[in-house]
Amino acid sequence: MQNVIELSHVSVFYNDVCALSDINLTVKNKDFLGIIGPNGSGKSTLLKVIL
Repeated sequence: MQNVIELSHVSVFYNDVCALSDINLTVKNKDFLGIIGPNGSGKSTLLKVIL
């Protein structure tokens, strides 16, 4: 199946604060994906990177 989202070794920093560190993610066509976690864990940041 075809990859519709692929992230490799992604890190995001806000000034000196690391929000995401070395993220790898592959989502294939017709996959379902749920993103869960506590407040401040980087869920919104991950979605912004994907967009």
